[in-house]
Amino acid sequence: MTLKSWSVCWGVAISSVLLFPSISRADVVAFLNGATVIESTSFKGESDHTVSGKVDIVKKDEVYYVVLGEDFSFDGAPDPRLGFSQEDIFLPMSVFSSLNLDSGQQIYRLPATLTINNYDEITIWCEKFRVPLAEAKFEVREEAQSP
Repeated sequence: MTLKSWSVCWGVAISSVLLFPSISRADVVAFLNGATVIESTSFKGESDHTVSGKVDIVKKDEVYYVVLGEDFSFDGAPDPRLGFSQEDIFLPMSVFSSLNLDSGQQIYRLPATLTINNYDEITIWCEKFRVPLAEAKFEVREEAQSP
């Protein structure tokens, strides 16, 4: 299987990891009741894009989620993906979902196979033009490792 065909297959698989595209604040609070915030940071636009808003990595039970805040705002681009970077280098194998909405609160479930302490930022990546659209830097603590 070529890398391109693998990434097409992966793209189909990652589309199923979105838990809620956009939900009410009360539903988010109820869903995340008992969750632990592992990291909290904010997006900064890249490649002349305007992106802002809070992003958290949370753990509930043994599952990790990326939670985009109510204040999340993205000026749009073709084919935006959510993934991770290390030292400002985007790692395509870390993509866990397409970005489904350009604004508002969203929750994405991370795959159990993704070890988040291998990365130091969440990245919104444009697959079509292969450029970063936004980054949210953080320091992952040791206890933030996926099973």
